[in-house]
Amino acid sequence: MTALLPHVSSEKLSELDQRLRGISKLSVDYIILLCSSSLIASFGLFQNSPAVIIGAMIVAPLMRPLMGLSLSVITAETKLLYQSLITLVLGTIFGFSISWLMGKCLGFIVITSEILNRTHPNLLDLGVAIVAGMVGAYCQTNSKLAESLAGVAIAVALVPPLCVVGIGFALHEQSIWTGALLLYATNMVGITFAGALVFFSLGYTPLNQARKGLFISAISVLLLIVPLAYSMHELVLENQLSSKIQKILKRTQTFKGLYLQDVEVKLFRKPMSVVATVISSQPQISSKQVKLVQDFLEKETSRSISFKLRIIKAEEISAVELTTEDSVPFTPFQPIEPRRNFPILDQTSSSP
Repeated sequence: MTALLPHVSSEKLSELDQRLRGISKLSVDYIILLCSSSLIASFGLFQNSPAVIIGAMIVAPLMRPLMGLSLSVITAETKLLYQSLITLVLGTIFGFSISWLMGKCLGFIVITSEILNRTHPNLLDLGVAIVAGMVGAYCQTNSKLAESLAGVAIAVALVPPLCVVGIGFALHEQSIWTGALLLYATNMVGITFAGALVFFSLGYTPLNQARKGLFISAISVLLLIVPLAYSMHELVLENQLSSKIQKILKRTQTFKGLYLQDVEVKLFRKPMSVVATVISSQPQISSKQVKLVQDFLEKETSRSISFKLRIIKAEEISAVELTTEDSVPFTPFQPIEPRRNFPILDQTSSSP
C-alpha cells in the first residue's frame, strides 16, 4: 500500500507546514474575527436570518487551526499540534462567552427555528464536515487555492452551533446546548479526520508515521457515529410517520377543503406530538373536531398522540356578476370637458 501512495518532497512538506503554522497562530486578528463572527452569528440566530448567519460563517476563522491540527495529527509535529489546539480552545472559549452574554441580554426573544435547526445533528452533518475537511485540506496544498478556505467554511458551520451552545447555556435549555455541542464536535472531528486523510493520501507523511494519528481520529469519528446514527434513525422514522399521517388526515371530514401545508411529528415524546399546519378560508374549526381527529389518528397509528392544529387564515375573493343597477360602464380613456373659470363674452353685443 505504501508503494502506491505518492511522496512529496521535503520542500513541499515544509511549505505546507509553514503555511498552516501561519494560519493556525493565535493572534489579535484571529480574536477580533472570531468575536465579530460570534456577535454576527448570535444576532442572526435571534433574528432567524440565514443571510446574517452565512455572513458570520465567512468571517469565522475557526477553520484555519483545524487544518493545522489535521497535518499535525499525521506528522506528530508537537509544536504545530499544541499551537492549533491552543488556538481552537481559546477560540471556542471566546465564542462561547460572547454567545452566552448575548443569550443573557436577548433571552426574552422566542427561540427561533435557526437555533433549533442546530440541535439535532445526524449522519448528514458528519458527511458535510468530512467533505468540507477534504476540500479545505486540498486547497491548502496549493497556494493558489488556499484563499478558497473562506468558501469552504460556509459549507460547514462552526461558529453558529458554538453560539447555540452559549445561548442554550444562557437560557438553561439543556436539550439545546447538548444538541448544538454534538454538532460542533461533529464538525471539528469530521474536518480534522478528513483533512488528515487527504494530507496522508497526497504523500505528506508515510504510513508508519501517520498510522497512530489516523487511528485516533478514526476512533473519534466512530464514537460520534453512534449518537448521530440514532438521531438519523429518529429523523427517518419521523418523516415516514409524517407522510403516513398526512394521508390519514386527508381522509377525515375535518380536513376536506383544507390545504394541508405541513405535518410536524415528534416521535419520541410521550405522548407523540403531531402538529398539522393548514391554510383555510372556512369558519373556525372547533376543539371538538380536533379531538375527533386526534382519536382517529390514535386508532389508525396505534399510538398515544397529542394533536394540535395550526390554521393560517386565507381569504377567497372571486369575480361575481354585478346587477344592472350596480353595473357602471367603464371607458379606459374618457374625454374630460375643460373647465372654464373665466366669463364668456358675447362677441355680437356692441360696446357701450
